[in-house]
Amino acid sequence: MSQTAAQQRYLRVGIILMVAGAALALAAAYAVHLIGLPEENSFGVELYPSVPRGWVPTLGAQIISLSGLLVAMAGMALAFLYKREMTWARASIGAFLFTGLMIILYGVIPNEFLTVTQSTLDWSSLKEWVPIPSVLTFGNEISISAAAIKDLIGQGYILTVTVAVAVTMWKWQDRAKRLAEQGPPVKVSKYGRPLTRVER
Repeated sequence: MSQTAAQQRYLRVGIILMVAGAALALAAAYAVHLIGLPEENSFGVELYPSVPRGWVPTLGAQIISLSGLLVAMAGMALAFLYKREMTWARASIGAFLFTGLMIILYGVIPNEFLTVTQSTLDWSSLKEWVPIPSVLTFGNEISISAAAIKDLIGQGYILTVTVAVAVTMWKWQDRAKRLAEQGPPVKVSKYGRPLTRVER
């Protein structure tokens, strides 16, 4: 398959992923809106009785919406960036996608985690969850609170994401160096043979 044909295929698949991901994200976001509505309106009429309520359905719909958004972003990268010559326009698209991904990883996900644990589940410092054996605390009664568990999970997530992003960028730069050392791809004919220019 020639380079142009492969790029056309990536473009088609990428557009399909963009449309499907955006539709999934919007549908799940609308589901989040419905789940968050009160069970009754101001006149006492029940609103959408078939829609489940609570933080668990809300969290599930938010995860689905976020997954759709990530699929749409992956489709955009596949359609406009994958195996294409880098230009200023494509670099701008890549920077936009990378910035959006970092906002999701470092902003949206931690914010939703804190919203659920603090507002909904009330993981406060008043809730003692893990008692420490007195033999380790010289007879003192010490326990780890729910707030401490929340902070450990939050900081562990940030540390994990930071290391994962750094390693991924390092591997990606090594890949770019290897591709640069290999030189430009060799064009092939429709029969699968490399094309060579004959000097006359």
